[in-house]
Amino acid sequence: MAAYAKGRDCHKALRGAPRFLVQLAGLMVLTLGNPSFAATSGAAAQEPAAEQTKDPASQTTIRTTVRQVLVDVVVTDRKNHPITGLQRDDFYVLEDGHPQNILFFEAHSPHADSETAKPAALPDLPLNTFANVSTSNSRLPLNVLLYDLLNTPLTDQPFAHQEIVKFLQNRPPGNRFAIFVLGDTLHLLQGFTDDERLLVAAMNRKEANPHSTLLYQAAGGLSDASGLSGGAASARDGAQEMMGRMQNMEAATRRFFVTRRVEKTIGAFAEIAKFLSGLPGRKNLIWLSGSFPSNFFPGTDSWDPFGGLASYNADLHQAADLLTVGQVAVYPVDIQWLTTDPVYDTSNPETYRTPQDFLRAHLNFMLEIGAEQATMDQVADDTGGHAFYNTNGLSDAIATSTEDGSNYYTLAYSPSDTKFDGRLRKISVQLYHGSYHLAYRHSYLADDSVVEQNAANAAIMRLQVALRRGAPLAPELPLQARITPQGKAQAATKEEIAQLAQFPAYASRKKWDGLKIQRYSIEYEVPGSQVALESAEDGGMRARFEILMGVYDQESQTMFGYRSPLEKVYSVKNAEQTRKESFRLRHTIQIPAEAAWLRVAVRDAIGDRLGSVEIPLPLKVKLPVKTSATAR
Repeated sequence: MAAYAKGRDCHKALRGAPRFLVQLAGLMVLTLGNPSFAATSGAAAQEPAAEQTKDPASQTTIRTTVRQVLVDVVVTDRKNHPITGLQRDDFYVLEDGHPQNILFFEAHSPHADSETAKPAALPDLPLNTFANVSTSNSRLPLNVLLYDLLNTPLTDQPFAHQEIVKFLQNRPPGNRFAIFVLGDTLHLLQGFTDDERLLVAAMNRKEANPHSTLLYQAAGGLSDASGLSGGAASARDGAQEMMGRMQNMEAATRRFFVTRRVEKTIGAFAEIAKFLSGLPGRKNLIWLSGSFPSNFFPGTDSWDPFGGLASYNADLHQAADLLTVGQVAVYPVDIQWLTTDPVYDTSNPETYRTPQDFLRAHLNFMLEIGAEQATMDQVADDTGGHAFYNTNGLSDAIATSTEDGSNYYTLAYSPSDTKFDGRLRKISVQLYHGSYHLAYRHSYLADDSVVEQNAANAAIMRLQVALRRGAPLAPELPLQARITPQGKAQAATKEEIAQLAQFPAYASRKKWDGLKIQRYSIEYEVPGSQVALESAEDGGMRARFEILMGVYDQESQTMFGYRSPLEKVYSVKNAEQTRKESFRLRHTIQIPAEAAWLRVAVRDAIGDRLGSVEIPLPLKVKLPVKTSATAR
């Protein structure tokens, strides 16, 4: 997996330059009602000092541009077992045949990481209190299961569902998974977690149950996408001509629906890449599908089994760029058991009247299977993953993908060719000694557009990741949040409806009758020892916080977003005592009563540290304790 990044602007302020407060931009600051804040435990609230304008002449700006290509390399032996213990000097890298100097090297192994980083114990929290304590090793790669029903025949789905659940119940300990299902639309079933209960429950949702998608049902499956009926060849001339026309019409119809499926599949990859953007380290995307209808990524030559499909170059390049920058390796897994030729299947209703018809059908099947497996190999090869097909041990294949993606090496080099003109560049990584298999991304587009956009939005993206539904919780700032409903939900006002209409979840809503708004109080607790302090004008110390919020529906669409328009400043009388206590902040919000998820984050504005929690809605209700009557 390769990713490249441009350098940063380095600002060096001269001594005596005035201190000032910075307001980051880019997130929604719309509010429903007027959120209020309060602070207790040794921190008194005060309004922030007025912003001072920095004189451009009073600072020196040093601007540098350094491009680096990151390559994640998985090294395995002939039995596909990971090889660990390699060093930087064991590798050498070529770009377009030219040697490159390895500037950075890091080995990743769950066994090595477990020795230095033990999972934190989950605290026993009161009802409706949430904390950003992770129960897994944060250095392990993140894993995404993409259950692709769009490209899977209905007959293969029950086995796939069973095997996925089997794997989740016996997955490697400590690994975090997120689950997407691709049907007629893409659904996030479960955000990143290592909780077996949550993962299995997600697979039991209706979106993941076996069903035929509209596009696959209309296309009739890919097995008929090429080739003609066996009985047509021996029919009379008139009937053969009519049959030929009908087959051409059917082929055109199938091609249309296959094209739509390809578009949706590419779009799903782009959406998942965006979901993973901004998250550090390697990510493994395990693509579980019954068919692989297109050549998805640029980099190698391949044969298109569905000739005449539309060109997807622009969309493919965009998806490939997003996956490259995001360090995402794709592991295609064929969930059709052991593939057998339908001409030998007793349940096949097709009639072959001549040996030529039989051979033609057999050849078409072999060509299609070969093309699909070539596509799987290419997707894996282009992204640094591994393809699995012709196996009925699906859970073993997923487990291998997880282990494969947990043991890898990260190399970085600065390209000797400094002209980034959008051209595709080939990467070759080899070992000086040993006969092993190396899996890594073999190419990248020397295009600065995606990287420049990410670099320009780096600060905003960091905040967006903290608020992203299903993403790992931001752990930089330890945080507990207790949420309590305030009264009953009230009908939305015209002003509130006007604000909500700007968010994706309400984009197509026409009728607003029945929409209600619920008021909540949220109390945050942040350890004082983890909060940075700065000198105040009165000679004391102060802390500064801002609060951010994202609200999502059951489909993970954004219903509402909020960011405190001003940082709240709290004066500290005794800095030493404050470090032994906790900052307690209170925030009142009003959000749609039909919300399914609430994501809140607190930012230490001085130390620039983030903490976030994700709250499922509606809240749990404390049931009354049942007491048995005592006979007198």
